[in-house]
Amino acid sequence: MSAGVIGSPAGLEALIAADAEAAFKDSRLDALKDLNGYFPFTPAETPEAWEQRAEYVRRQIQVAAGVWPEPENTKINATIHGKVDRDEYTVEKVFFESSPGLYVTGNLYRPKGKSGPFPMVLSPHGHFAEGRFYDSGAQKVQADIKAGAEKHEVGGRYPLQARCVELARMGCMVFHYDMLGYADGFCLSYDLIHRFAKQRPDMSSEKNWGLFSAQSELRLISALGLQTLNSIRALDWVCSLAEVDQKRIGITGASGGGTQTFILAAIDQRITAAFPAVMVSTAMQGGCTCENATYLRIGTGNIEFAALLAPRPLGMTAADDWTKEIESKGLPELKQHFKMLGVPENVIGKYYPFPHNYNYVSRTMMYEFFNQHFELGQSSPIVEA
Repeated sequence: MSAGVIGSPAGLEALIAADAEAAFKDSRLDALKDLNGYFPFTPAETPEAWEQRAEYVRRQIQVAAGVWPEPENTKINATIHGKVDRDEYTVEKVFFESSPGLYVTGNLYRPKGKSGPFPMVLSPHGHFAEGRFYDSGAQKVQADIKAGAEKHEVGGRYPLQARCVELARMGCMVFHYDMLGYADGFCLSYDLIHRFAKQRPDMSSEKNWGLFSAQSELRLISALGLQTLNSIRALDWVCSLAEVDQKRIGITGASGGGTQTFILAAIDQRITAAFPAVMVSTAMQGGCTCENATYLRIGTGNIEFAALLAPRPLGMTAADDWTKEIESKGLPELKQHFKMLGVPENVIGKYYPFPHNYNYVSRTMMYEFFNQHFELGQSSPIVEA
C-alpha cells in the first residue's frame, strides 16, 4: 500500500482493519482448549501439499514436546537385572538412563526357538493400574469373558503382558516399558506426572521451579515431553540390538499408551507400523497431564497426528468412550488421506462395543495387523494362547 493511500482516511481505516484481522487470527486469542473440544482433520489434496503440511505439524509436535533439536542418539548402557525363562519366550528386566537422572524401565521379550533378525514392537502400557503389571482381578476377568471381551482367564487378567507374550510367540521381540510414575519408573512420581492439579508455590518461583510451572512451560519441559524423550531413547536402544530387524519396528499401546504410540510414530520415521488403541478420535484428545503440552494441538489434533504415519501402516481400535465415532469421524478422512498417498490398504480402524480397553477382541485385530505388515507367516485367525 503506497504512502499516499495510507495517508488518506479510507486507507488508514483499511490498514487498522487489516491489523485487527491479523490480531484476531492470533491463536492466543482463540477459545481455550478443553476436553470437550472438536478436532477434525481435513486431508490435503495432493502429496506435495501434504508433504509441506506434514513437515510443519511434525515440527510442531517436536517443539511442543521439547525434543527439537532432536536428542542426540548417544550410546545407551542398558542394565539387564533379571531374566524369566518360559517355554516359548524369555523376559529380561531392563533399565537405562534416557537422560541424566531420567530412566527408562521395562521388560524385553524375546522369542525362543526362532532365528533373527526379529521384528520389534514397542509396547507402552497406558493408564492402567500398576502399569505393565496390571491385574484386572478374578471378578472382572470372569465378567469380561462372559461379555465376550476376553477369552482366557490368565490373558484376561493380565492383558498388557498377554499382548507381549503373544507377539513373542508370533516371532517378535517386544519392549514393554513404563510410563513415568508407574511400576519401576519411579524417578518421578505418579501424582506429579499424571495427577497434577494445583500449583506448588515452592516449585514455581524464579529460582526454584518444576514441572507445570510457568518457568517449565516457557522452557518446553513437560510430562509429555519427558515421556516422549523416553520413547525416543527406548527406540534408540532397541535399534542398537543386533538381532532387531530395522525395517520392521512397530509400536502399540492403548489409552495413554495410544497417545505415546502415535506421538512417537508421528515424529520418528524408524517406526514402520503403528497400532494405537482407543485413543485416536476427533473428540477428547487426552485426559491426563502427560498427554498434553503447550503448543501441541494448535490448529491440529490426534487424527492428523495419526495421519503422519502415512504411507506407513496404521491400525486403530475404538470403544464405548471418546473414540466411539471413529468410523464416521476420523477414519473416513484417514482413508481418503491414505488413498491420496497411493496406499489405501495401509489404514484400518474398527469400533468394538466394549468399555475403554485393550481386550482380547482388540488384541486379535492388532495381531492380524502386525502379522500382515511384518509378514510373520502366522495362520489366520490368530488365537491368543
